[in-house]
Amino acid sequence: MDTRYRKEAGDRSEAQALEHLKNMGLTLVQRNYRCHGGEIDLIMLDQQTLVFIEVRFRQNQIFGGALVSITNIK
Repeated sequence: MDTRYRKEAGDRSEAQALEHLKNMGLTLVQRNYRCHGGEIDLIMLDQQTLVFIEVRFRQNQIFGGALVSITNIK
């Protein structure tokens, strides 16, 4: 899978996740927050709780689901 396709697929997945979470009542605080340690895809507010969200796109389950794709570094 080429880099451009991966970026576009990831962006679409992030937009879908954002819409789903907004429909669940969460409020967007920040998208793609960059800091020294990396990037946080979505920061949202669930009533009074700040929620940090990592969105993972997997084309298929051959190598495992999204949880498997998150390493100790991530």
